[in-house]
This record gives sequence, structure tokens and C-alpha cells, in this order.
Amino acid sequence: MPRTGKQRTPLSEWVRSFETLFGQQQQQLIGGRKNSTSTVLPNPDDYLVPALRVASSLADQICKAEEAGFQSPKPCSDWIDSIVVHLQSTNSEDDHFDRKAAEDDDDSFDMEKVFHSILTEGEPSSSEERAGEGGEGGNNIRVEILPSLLFNTSDNNKSRQATDGTLFSLGIVFYEIFSRGERPAELSSNKTCQNQNGIGELCEDLNSLPFDQGGIIDLEGELSIFDNLLSEYNLSDDDSIVYDDVVFQGQGPRKKRTQNGNDNICSVSVEPLKAKGLPRALCDLVANMVDCANGTISKDETYQNMVEVRNDLQLMLDKPSIYLRDQDMGSLSTTGLHIGHTVFGRNAELSTMIDAYRRSVSGGESELVTIFGTSGTASRFWRGKPFSALASAFDQYCGILLQNCQLASLKQKLAHQVNYVLGNGAYHLTKLIPNLAKVLGLERNCINHDEDCINAQNRLQYLLCRFVEVISSTFAAPVTLCLDDLQWADSASIAAVNQLLLTGGLASQNTKFFFLGCYREGETDNYNPLWNALCNSDLVNSRSTDVKPDCMDEETLTTMVSETLCLFPRLTQSLSSIIYHKTKGNPLFMSQLMISLSKDGLLRPSLSRGRWEWDKEKISCQKLPDDVAEFLTHSIGAQPEDVKLILCMLSCFGASVDNAIIKTLEKALDRNLVDSLDVAVSEGLLDNNKADDQYCFSHDRIQEAAYNMMNFLDRCDFHFSYGMALAPFTSEKEDDSILLTAVNQLNLAGPEAVQEKSQNAIIANLNLRAGKKAMEMSDFGAAYSCFDNGISFLRKKHWKEHYTLSLELFNLAAKCSLTNGDIVSLELLSQQVLRESQSFEDKLNLLYFETCALAYSSRLAKSIEKGLDILSKLGIEVQGTNVEARVQETKDLLSAHTDDEILNSKQMTDPTMIIAMKFLGKLEIGMTHLMPKSVLYVTIKIIELSLTNGMSPVSPLGFAYYGSYLAKQGNINKGYHYVKLALSLLDKVGSRENVGEVIFVCTQVKSYVEPLQATLEYHHEGYAAAMASGDSSQAILNLLALNSSSFFAGENLQRIQEQCDITIQLCEERKQVIFMVQAQQFQRSSSKLIGTGEEPKYSSEGRDILASNSSVLRSCHYHTAYVSFIFRSYDDAIENIEKYFALQETTWGNLFLAHAYHAFYIGLISFWVARKSREEQQWYQRGNKTKLALKRWAQSSQWSFENKWYLLEAEESFCDNDFDAAKTYYEKAVSSAKSHKFVHEEALACELAAYFYLELGEINKSVEYFLRAHERYHEWKTHSCKYLRKRSLPR
Repeated sequence: MPRTGKQRTPLSEWVRSFETLFGQQQQQLIGGRKNSTSTVLPNPDDYLVPALRVASSLADQICKAEEAGFQSPKPCSDWIDSIVVHLQSTNSEDDHFDRKAAEDDDDSFDMEKVFHSILTEGEPSSSEERAGEGGEGGNNIRVEILPSLLFNTSDNNKSRQATDGTLFSLGIVFYEIFSRGERPAELSSNKTCQNQNGIGELCEDLNSLPFDQGGIIDLEGELSIFDNLLSEYNLSDDDSIVYDDVVFQGQGPRKKRTQNGNDNICSVSVEPLKAKGLPRALCDLVANMVDCANGTISKDETYQNMVEVRNDLQLMLDKPSIYLRDQDMGSLSTTGLHIGHTVFGRNAELSTMIDAYRRSVSGGESELVTIFGTSGTASRFWRGKPFSALASAFDQYCGILLQNCQLASLKQKLAHQVNYVLGNGAYHLTKLIPNLAKVLGLERNCINHDEDCINAQNRLQYLLCRFVEVISSTFAAPVTLCLDDLQWADSASIAAVNQLLLTGGLASQNTKFFFLGCYREGETDNYNPLWNALCNSDLVNSRSTDVKPDCMDEETLTTMVSETLCLFPRLTQSLSSIIYHKTKGNPLFMSQLMISLSKDGLLRPSLSRGRWEWDKEKISCQKLPDDVAEFLTHSIGAQPEDVKLILCMLSCFGASVDNAIIKTLEKALDRNLVDSLDVAVSEGLLDNNKADDQYCFSHDRIQEAAYNMMNFLDRCDFHFSYGMALAPFTSEKEDDSILLTAVNQLNLAGPEAVQEKSQNAIIANLNLRAGKKAMEMSDFGAAYSCFDNGISFLRKKHWKEHYTLSLELFNLAAKCSLTNGDIVSLELLSQQVLRESQSFEDKLNLLYFETCALAYSSRLAKSIEKGLDILSKLGIEVQGTNVEARVQETKDLLSAHTDDEILNSKQMTDPTMIIAMKFLGKLEIGMTHLMPKSVLYVTIKIIELSLTNGMSPVSPLGFAYYGSYLAKQGNINKGYHYVKLALSLLDKVGSRENVGEVIFVCTQVKSYVEPLQATLEYHHEGYAAAMASGDSSQAILNLLALNSSSFFAGENLQRIQEQCDITIQLCEERKQVIFMVQAQQFQRSSSKLIGTGEEPKYSSEGRDILASNSSVLRSCHYHTAYVSFIFRSYDDAIENIEKYFALQETTWGNLFLAHAYHAFYIGLISFWVARKSREEQQWYQRGNKTKLALKRWAQSSQWSFENKWYLLEAEESFCDNDFDAAKTYYEKAVSSAKSHKFVHEEALACELAAYFYLELGEINKSVEYFLRAHERYHEWKTHSCKYLRKRSLPR
């Protein structure tokens, strides 16, 4: 059983026990005692921790007594005789150690155990105990002061004298504690001892002093307990009598002695403490306490009260490396002052960020934290490769997995998940993240990066988001990404972060992502995608937290100065006050000022005192600029010329420069740069970041100051000279950083800096290469900048002198303009190319970009007209008059080839034919919307050219549309055959350019053959494939199809609502207005069914589309009629269904799933209206027409359409008054819907059957079906739908 042991030991005995045991163990070890288990000699420094705790406890008790107005000890030089140490420990009986018994039995005496018990005396077991609150577990120490030392503090006649005396008296106690029992030599001559017996048991029954306990204290009542104690132990309450230390365990009692009431407080030296090797800070603490009496040390450092002593002791305990241990002043006198990276005064900000991270970990939701501060005046520099900010972070992550053998299993797990989720898309990431190729076990030179991508930047953004999702799901933890200086980060990284923060697709829903970004306030603008995301909180699927650190207050700055100089705050207060008033608390200004003071000798290390010292008067008189930028400029100007030059040179490259660039510049300029860099590092202006192998400015404001020291013309000359110096080294294939850096420098210099005519073409070529590299990395913004700069360096006659170079620059610049949505630049570039091109074939790329731009700007008619005109000039005609004849020719052509022959056809190689196929592919989707009857001609032409000239990336699209056409004509099985062939052909052509559109078209046909629920996954794949290929339009189209198919399949309404929200947000981000309008219609229908009843908020452009596009408006009327039918709102239903029929029906050339569902619900509404309307025959015929269509489709897919056909048969029989047939078909419809997992249509069939039986007067049967419908509707939606509340069961 555990028991609690209490030991009360005089403080003098407790102090000497360490010295005794230490000496005994030394002898034991030296003597080579055989039975000793000790292997380590005790370190005298280990005594400092418990000794400091005892000292801190004493100071704390006196402070509490003085603060409460209670009694405090009377000043004298022998306090240690009247202080008792209480030890309390909880141990098991077997482990209880009896020191006296151990000493009596030499064989059992274990010195190491005793040594350990002393070292752990008073060691707290919790942070609360360390704060002086005590605790019950472990070992606790408490110090008591005997009542003989007490006097009333209410007597203030000699308060200053009493304070000085108290500080002096406690200083003597500290002297004896830290010297391990030695008294100051100055006091030993005054000590007179007398024998006194019977003291040994004094501490056994002493209670704690009143101020050690909480609550209200009755002084007279509490102190009366000491009367009996004094009498029992033969102690006097006479203040003129004090007691020496009480000695226990056989050493005999100490003697009582009498001293004069006016104790002679004499001067005391702490040199013996220094001789023992005690830390200087501790020696100075004791000296500053006894200085209250002897005044030998500066009054500025003398303790003024006991609170200062307690605070300093606590700092020694809390931060011994700063406030206790000696500093290497010899080294500091050589290296000077260094400012650390500790964060001061940001507890609230740090707490906010930590809380955000914890929410991300525990809640599983993404979090966004941004830290922003005052802006500067720096120019923006291109920060290396596109995606460099993100790529470097993820590359380091993969590098950690590769280097740490203990993470091998995690590496394999990640590799498996990456291959499973990303598939071939992972190859594209390896160009960004080289270490990922090693994780996946791929050789980089064997990786084929497919560059034929509609929008490669969208592709890589999507792949990066999926990569984040894989990491998060694999390790079940949020992916934490921290980026500094966002205002300077490359645009591709910012765009990728933007996509991670936006709800950009289904994949992002389960991603736990924590982003911490820092940027300068005022240097992100409305054109920055991150800024747009931060400003549009509705688009962000992450909780956002803004943190704006302010300048330090004076108290925080005092702490910073204190810890930097390793001196107590009370000692640095005067210096801190001066620095605060000069810097206003600006952290950068403060650190640079302290470094400057150190260099000027106004703040210097003192070898004699072992600490920092300063000249307060001179520092106060020093004149400083008001702005930190001016101060930094002045500081840089004071450097040697070679250091100033290297700082200006580095500032031309931005906030950091790779060592590879430095070494290359050394070769090119034939001069040593590292020596000057090292001097700048020693001055605190630069950091040598060995982890990233680069030099970087200690703060971006230093880089600004260095850059602004040069005038504009000098900057241009420097940029140009550095760019040209790096140019010869840009041919290295392994690393593109030198090429990109050289081009950046030359572009910052501008064409005016060119010195020789021959240099223009060289720089233009470098920009062409750099732009291509940027395109490979999918940064079309940076790529366009390179091409545009390359064009600006060309001379006036460049089309004649450098035609090939000019044509390539203009073509690629136009492609980037199209990708970036910069139509104005595209038009300007096109005008020059069309005017200067030497052949029609040289114009084709620009003409194709123009055609795409027209389509993207909703001018489809103009785009189609232009495309047809260009194809005509290439000799390709797609118009015709006899559709049947063209279809038959295509059938004959295809019949001459087997599927295997088609799949193994040659690849198309003719450049003109390849671009012609691109025009046909663009016409395919455009004409589907505006000229559906003519789409077939385009489809046939694609198939013909593919079979005669070889397969191109557009070929699968032709076969997909051909299969869709055959299915629309009623031959679903044949159409199904060709869409499967189109999907197989995707892998054969080796391009994923049109994969999203192919999957969409093919899945629409598959929905008429395969179970509808099984086809939902195809649209997931189509979305992912389209995003991976950078085709956001087709990605959204697949999302729309997924929404509608999920709705038709009876998926949970809440989930459908969420999918619609995601689709609308993506449409808004990618400015796909026509798709957004369609998504809003599905969102309205689902919200009405759920019960929220939200109406869509169409944009002005969306309203224009509804007004001008009959197909979209017709769909809108269908959705409104559907909801009205479900709510049994007859008038609304008939009004909207008539508007639906009033609009001219688009004769679609292809089959879509919406055709079946429009037919199904139009048929149900038609039969309902037929039973109520005077125009019964017209509505009956409409219903009958849709019933026959559903019957045909049920033959191709019994699973998806049988229950719908049965329900239409039941409604028709109801109209015909064939009640027996109606009963049969209603039951079949219910049974078929249940068997094929269409819960919503089972509910609908039950509901319509209930109305049927209600009409017949069969109430019980009607109630049965109503209840069943109610159950199924609840199953469709987890809580009751609004329309259920509008129903009432027949009574």
C-alpha cells in the first residue's frame, strides 16, 4: 500500500546533506567499492535546480506575506537557523527509504539512492507545481520560516530600512544555500553558538505559516498555536533570541545563541561563490541582494523589493539557458550580437493559428489562415520556375519519405494510392516533383509528358489537388502547406492554392487541407486569383482566419531585449525604453538597431562582468531616421564597397538566390563573390540557408533597401549584364533555373539595354525557350510574358530577318493569350501573323485560336461559320443535302474494317490534316447546340478522314458521336457498340485531349443499356479525365450529367443538392454561364423537394441566355412543370407544360438521357391533364406517344425503363377507364421500381396508385398505398419532404 512520508529538515541540514553525500560518493567510487551500482559521478551543477526551488519558495512566501499585510521575517544575518524544509513524498512501502537505517547498516547503504532522493527533493510533478502551487503526487518541497523572525509590516516607520534588511538577510541565506553550507567569511566572526538540547524534534509538529494557506486568516488565533510549541520545545518568543540550525539523525542539536537586536549587517563579498564556479547570474543576484546594505554595486542593479528577486529566480528556473547559464562572451566579442528567431508578444496570434489547425485536425474541414502586414515598395520579381512554391514543398515532402528508412512503409502506401487515384496523371506531376518519380519507382527519362492539352495549367492544378487529397486520405491527417511572401509567389502556385481553397470538384470534398499564407497588405490586387478567393468567401470551402500582427508594445520589446542579451528585464529596462521610443516597436527596426549598436560599440560584451553592457547616454543621443527603410539604406551604405556591390547584385535577383546561380556568376564574371557574401552574412544582412542551398536576405525590406540604392539606369545595366553573363550557361538540360533566371534578368533590363544588334535575336530566342519551359510547367501567364518580351526584343525587320523565330513567338503568344482569356492580345497577334505569314498553312494555328476564342465568348454561330470557311479552303466540305446517303456511305466504309483494324490503324502525321481535325472537333460540339441536324456531317467527315489518313486525338470523338446518332435513330445496340469502340480508341491514339467529351457522349448512350445507377461512376471518371486534361468545359458538362443522372436514379436529395452547389461554384469560377443556368435549374428542383424552396439567382448574362436560348428555356419550363406535378399543383403544371410545348423542339442529332426523363414526366402530366381537361384527346395522344418511346427504351434496358413504361401504361388505362388493367400496371410499376432500386419512382407509383384507388372509392387500398409512398419518400430524403406535408390521407 502506498503511504505518505513527511520529513521536516532544517534548511542548513538539507544544504549540507548534498555536500556530505557528494563527498561520500566520491570516496566510494575512488575506493572501487565492489557492491556499488553507481557508474556516474554526481555533477555539482545538478544541485542548482532544487536549490533554486528552495530559494524561489522563500522569496515567494515573503512576497505573499508582504502583499497580504501579514508578518514577514525580521532582518538578521542568521535566517538559515530559523528556516525549515518540509519534504513530502508518496512512495510504496517497499520503496520507502530510511536514511538513518541505511547508515547504520553499511551493507545496505546505497549512496546513489540517497543522492537521487536529494536531487529530487522538491521536484514538481506538474506545471502547476512548478509555478509554486504544489501538488499531491510525486515529491513536494515547502519551506517554513519560524515565528521568531516575524514582525508586523504595518509599522512603516522604517519600511525602506526593513526592506533593505530583508533583502540582505535573504541574500545571506541564498549565499549559504548556493555555497552548499558555507557562511560568508565576513559574518563567521560574529557567530556565537551555545549548546541547546532537545531541539531535534522541533519540525515534527510545526504547522505551516498562515500565509501559506488560502482563505481568510485570523492572525491572533493562528499564531496562538505557536505558544505551546515554544514552551514544549524550550523555545523563547523573545526577539533577542534566535536559534541555530537543528541537526538530525545523530549529529546532535545545534546551540541556542543570543544576539543583539540591532544585528550588525556588514559588507559581504560573493567572490567565493564565483570561485566555486557558480553561474555569474546567480552570483550577481546574491550580490545585488546584499548590496542593499553595503552599496558596492551600481544602484541601478540593486534590488528594490522582494518581488524583483522572486521574478528573477523564476526566470532562472523557467529559462535556465537564457538567464542562468554563463554566456560565451569571448565568442560574442568576436561575432557580435545575433538576433534569434524566437517569436515575442504573439501569443494571441499563435493561439488563433493553433486553434485553426486543431479544428482542421479534429473536424476534418479545410482551414485557411492568412497573415498580412504593412506593405513595402519592392518591385515584383519572377520567383523561379512556375509552380516553384508548391513544387518545392511537395518535393521536400517526397524527399523526406525517401531518405528516412523508417518511413518506407508509408512511402509504399503513398505510391500505391497515387497510382490508383491519379493513374497516368501522376506522370505529369513528376516534372514538377522530381522526387515523386522516385517514390513511384519511375525513371524520369522514361516518362512521356503529353503536352497536347487544352489547358495544361488546369490539368496540373487538378492533379496537384488530387495529390493533396491522396496524401490527406492516405495518412488521415490534414495536409499543411505554409507559403511566405504570397505577393511574390509565382502565379501558377497561387492559382493552384486558389483551386485547393475553392470547391472545385467532387474530389476536394474529403480533402483536409490547412493553408497558412503570409503576404504584404496592399500588394495583392484584384487580378490576383488568391486575392479573389479571399474576397469572395462564398467561393471558399474552407474556414478563413485573418491574422494581422501589429508592432510590439513596450513590455514585449523589453522581453525581446532581455532574452536577446540574456539579462533580467529589470536590468535591460533602461535600454529597452530607449529602443522602443526610437523604433516604435517595429521588430525589424528593433533588431537592426541592436545589431547597429553592437557594431558601433555602444552595446558590447564585457569579459570582466561576463555580460552585455551599454552606454545609455550615447544611445539616447544617437539620431536615427524615422523610417526603417532609410535606416537600412544607411546601414548598407556604411558597408565596404565590395559588400555593398554584392548586396545590390543579389537584390536584382529578388529575396533569395540559389548557390548554383552564385557559382555560375563567379565563372561568368571571373570574380570571387562568396567572401563578400559571407561578410554580409556576418553583418546580419544575409542568411546562408544551407537547407535550401541559397543565400537570402534576412528580411525583404533589406532587399528593397539595397535595390532602391541604385538608380533606374544602373538597375537596367546590372540586370542586362547579369542576364548576358548567365546566357552561355543556359544550355544545360538538367536544370532550367539558370535559363529562367537569365531571361528574367534580361526582361527586367528591357530592349533599351541592348548594346549590340546581334543580341536582340539571342535574347528573343532565350525568351522563346523560357516560354516553352513555362508552358511545359503549365504556367501560361509566365509563358505569355516570355513570348511577349521576346517579341519586344525583335528589331523592326524581324519578319524578313528572323521569320521562323517570329512566327513561333507570335503563334505561342497567341495560344497563351487564348488560354489566359486575353482576347484583345490574341486579336493583335493574329493581325500581324495573318498579314506577315508566307502561306495559308502558317496561318492555320492563329485561325484555330480565333475560332476557339469565338466559341468561348458565346459567339458560337460566328465560330461555326469561321470554322466551316477554313475547312472549305483546305478542301474539306462538311455540308450535304442527302443525310441518308451519307449515312449509308459511312456504314459501308465501316463495314470494310473490323474493330481490331480500326483500333490498330496508323496515327495521323500530316500537320495540315491534324489541324483540320481540330477544327472538325470544335465544330462537333458547337453545332450540337446550334445546328444539331448538321452535326452528323461533321461526325461522318471525322470518321472518313480517320480511316483514310490515320487516327488523331479527335478520332474517338467522331466514333462517339456516330454511336450516339445511331442510338437516337432507334438502333441503340449498334450505337452502344460504337461508343464502346470510341472508348477503346482513346487508349490507342495516346492522347487524352478530348477524353472528357468522349466519356460524356458515350455514357449518355450507355445509360440506355446499362443500369442507370452503374453509369454514375462514368461521369465521375469523365469529370476527373476532363480536369486532368485541362478541359474545364467538358468537366462541368460531366458534372451536369452526373447531377441529372443522380436525380433520375433516385439518389439522396441532400447529396444531389450538394453536387449542384459544387457544379454552380465551378461554373462561376470558370465563367461557364450557360452550364451554370442549367445547374441552377436542377438545384431549384431539389431544393423545392427538400423543402427549402430556394429560387435560383441568375446573373444578367444568365437571364439573357434564358431569354434567347430556346433549348435552355424549354428545359427551365420542364423543371417547373415537374415540381408542380410532384406537388399536384394542376394549374402551374399545365401552364408550364404548355409553355414547354410552345417552344420549338430542338431536333437533337444525338441521344441524351434527358430525352427519356422528359418523355416520362411529360407523359405522366399529359395523362393527368387528359383526365381533367376538355382537350382530352390532344393530351392523351401526347401521353401515348411518350409511353411508346419508354416501351422501346425498356426493351434495351429493362432495369432503367421498365417501371416507367408500366406506370405510363397504368395512367393510360386509368384514362381509358380500364380499371383492371390499371391495377395490374400500378402493381407492376411499384414492384419493378423496387426491384431496380428506384426508391423515388416506387414512391411516385404508390402515390399515383393511391389516387387511383381513392377515385374508385377503395379507401383502405388507397390508404395502404399512401402510407407506402410516405415511407419511400422518407427513404429518398432523410427527413420529411415538403410536399409530403401537403398530402392528407383520406378520412
